Amino acid sequence: MPIVMNQLIPANAGQPGYAVAKELARQTIAQFGAVRWLGVGIAGGSCCAALAVNPNPVAGFPASQALMNFVPAAPPGTIATPNYGGALPYGIVYGNSQLAAGGLALGPLGGHAERAALTAAGGIALYTLPGGNNAVLFVELTPCVPCQNWLNGAGGGVANPYNGVINGAGVTTLNVWWRWVYPDDGGVAAMNAFHALGLAAQLAQVNGPTW
Repeated sequence: MPIVMNQLIPANAGQPGYAVAKELARQTIAQFGAVRWLGVGIAGGSCCAALAVNPNPVAGFPASQALMNFVPAAPPGTIATPNYGGALPYGIVYGNSQLAAGGLALGPLGGHAERAALTAAGGIALYTLPGGNNAVLFVELTPCVPCQNWLNGAGGGVANPYNGVINGAGVTTLNVWWRWVYPDDGGVAAMNAFHALGLAAQLAQVNGPTW
């Protein structure tokens, strides 16, 4: 089945996985926003991604539970215990463009968040939307052409571990939701400006009328 890419904007709300992609965006903000600018390689220019997976075999992933619900009185970056619905029906595996240094996305295309997330997941079962075989990946920047080729199973260092699921004879469509255009410089600048906002402001944008 094909790789389908859509920008995460309301005009595409009718496409499969839109609601899940918005939730993945929220969770990504919580996961990386809590450590951004702390000297661990997650700075304003670090592209982030998140993949929805079957929660059953990945109980060890902390994001199998909802991670974010910010308390207004808490210090910036505080992640409080969720009280708005409990566990999500899927686990989440994260990727960041800086994680490639740790070996998650080796080869000439290392340094791309979507590759890091899929490689980290290592082929565990993808979460599919009810009533179909649509899986969901969120990445902040549009996958570049080489990474689009990698998603479709064409080389680039460590092989895409989902080649047999989403490519060739696979039956699952991977819906890749991206927010900002890449390699357009304006898109990168917009991502960096977004990362410079406080966590509450970032979440307000995701929950607002433009996402």
